[in-house]
Amino acid sequence: MNLKALMCCVEVARQGSFTKAAQSLHIAQPALSMAITRLEEELGVTLFNRAARQITVTAEGKSFLARVEVALLELDMARQELRDLSHLHSGEIRLGVPPMFGIHYIPRVLNAFGKKYPGIVMTVIEGSADDISQRLESRDIDVALLESRRVESGWDSVLLGTDEMVMCMNDNHPLSSEAFIEAWRLQDEKMVLFDQTFLQRHMFDTFCEASGARYRIALQTNFVSLVIKATLDGMGASTLLRSIQQCVPGLLGIPFKPAQTMSFSLCWRANEYLSVANKRFVEFAQTTGFFGKAPE
Repeated sequence: MNLKALMCCVEVARQGSFTKAAQSLHIAQPALSMAITRLEEELGVTLFNRAARQITVTAEGKSFLARVEVALLELDMARQELRDLSHLHSGEIRLGVPPMFGIHYIPRVLNAFGKKYPGIVMTVIEGSADDISQRLESRDIDVALLESRRVESGWDSVLLGTDEMVMCMNDNHPLSSEAFIEAWRLQDEKMVLFDQTFLQRHMFDTFCEASGARYRIALQTNFVSLVIKATLDGMGASTLLRSIQQCVPGLLGIPFKPAQTMSFSLCWRANEYLSVANKRFVEFAQTTGFFGKAPE
């Protein structure tokens, strides 16, 4: 049974097209079609319905290809394990990070890790928590840094540390002299907020709803830098992690009462091979102290 033919079949099923599959695999379409035809002859079954305008998988094909896809994944893991025997002289880490964590935590740990393991290529993808989770499930990334409430039950994870969500403002804001912020103080308050893709937005909304406080939205966005600039310019107050607020001159941070804390974890797909490079990165992140103290 030809391995290349099996890969062709899986890609055709994924793309729903012989043409797109050939382009994805960088082979000529006639060669791909011939490889699949020969495999069907060898198996004695038809794997694809070719009559329709879009290629579909037959019942026999679905059963067969489900096992083939698992087998190909296992083979890829075996190859990766062999490559890892190079003792980290080479390798790659594919890390997914929500925007908030990419500002303070990740640059520091990647810089230190890169100095220790200069042969490892580090690829960092930024996106919303939902986007990063999907990329982890689809294997576009190997490891994700997420707020611990976003970690799925089917993943392995390690808890790295905690941070506090604080209300941020410039020094001319009417609430700038307060020691803490209770929800009732936010009635009719102009806010610069992250959109609904951010856990911080959900936390803030829950905090306000518990006391029936209704704030006013001056701006909502998924750009962290825009939130910071708009807050400094006096467009409204915002919510940021304490670690970020402390790095921005002129930005005040007042804790909420009760305190609004966030914890964050590195996570990866359970029961799948995690490369030596990624394992070393996880271990490194746990021991550097860049992420603060993990809760006990």
